[in-house]
Parts: sequence; C-alpha cells; structure tokens
Amino acid sequence: MATMVSRQTLRSDDIFFPAMTVLILGIVVTGFAKSYFLAGMFRAKLPNALVHIHGALFVSWIFLLLIQASLVAAHRVKWHMTLGTLGFILPPLMVVIGALTLFDSIRRNQLDIPPELLLIGDLENLLLFIVLISWGILARRDASSHKRLMILGTLALMGPAIDRWQFGIIVTLGVILTLPLLVLVYDLWSLRRVHRTTAVAYAMIAAAMLTVIPVSKLAFWHQWVVWIRHT
Repeated sequence: MATMVSRQTLRSDDIFFPAMTVLILGIVVTGFAKSYFLAGMFRAKLPNALVHIHGALFVSWIFLLLIQASLVAAHRVKWHMTLGTLGFILPPLMVVIGALTLFDSIRRNQLDIPPELLLIGDLENLLLFIVLISWGILARRDASSHKRLMILGTLALMGPAIDRWQFGIIVTLGVILTLPLLVLVYDLWSLRRVHRTTAVAYAMIAAAMLTVIPVSKLAFWHQWVVWIRHT
C-alpha cells in the first residue's frame, strides 16, 4: 500500500508542480503583457536599463522554474541538477536588482499606490522569496520540501504582476493569499495532510500580506521614502 501511495504521489506531482509553474508564467505574462511582453521585451520602452535588467532576471527565473519542473516530471533528474546551478546565482541577483529597481521607482515618483506601501510590500516580497528559495535549495535532497518551496517562494513574488490587473490593493493581497492555498489543497488530496513545509511557508506569506498595510503606516517607512528620494 505504501508503494502504491508513493507512486500515485509521484505521478500527481509530475502534473501538479509543472502546472503551477505554467500558472505562475500566466500570471506574469498577463500582468506585464502590455508594458513588457507585447512591447517586445528587450525592445520595450522601459524607464531605464536597470528596469530592463530587472525584467530579464525575473523572467529568466520563471522560465528556469518551468524547465526544472518539466525535467523532474520527465525524470531527467541529472539535467535538473546540472541546470540547478543557476538556482544559486539568479535569486541573489534578483533580490539586489529588485531592491535597486524599487528604489529607482520611488525616486521617479510615478506610482499608483502610496510609496510607503510599495516599499514595504516589495521588500517583504523579496525577503520572502530569498528566504523560501534559500530554504528550498538547502532542502534540495528532500524532493517533497524542495519542490514546494520553489513554488511557494516564487508565488511570493507575484504581487507586482497581480497589481497590474488593476483590481486594487485588497484584491491583490487576496489573490496572493489564495494562490499558495492551491499547494495546501494539493497536499490534502495527495498526502491526506498538509505538508509541514507548506504550512510554515504559507504562514510566513500570510503574516506578511496581512500586516503589510498597517506596517506601511509606520513613520519609519515615510522617512525611508524621503531618504530614497533625496539620494
């Protein structure tokens, strides 16, 4: 019976996790279609070279995630491990360039939401991403934890793409809170329980999203915005 459950889980994993990467790609493409993808990507009229680098890095990560999940589903584990070297390189670059791009956006003062909310929201997203992805890399020998953390860590970055659907901040936060629940529901279906990694990662994401608005109202963030705009 244990062998049958293990094989069923492996087969369902081979469908679910690649499907989640396709969903993530769909969210990113629909969110940035007009300003980036349909505008020709590298030919898009973005504010500066920094934003181009930022876009290229983040899109590269999404495609890497899709390829890696597909390789595992196709049982090309050695190729997956070889290509995984990029998983050590891209995330730190994404966080550094992401933070610089965020500061540049605040400095240009072309925002649809309060700068304090943008600052704390994007910093939380980047922090969640690097923590969960780093955890996933460290847990790469534990396949069940590793694949969940790669997906959940990337889902933590979906805020800017979802925000461009222009349904408002509350809807954006609601979607960000809902997407990781797909992993939780999958756990209940495939494992008959919530995987410990899923529970901890979702708790981190939920805590960040539920506190972002009240935390953004602290005077500290306004002072930081003023500092960024005068540097």
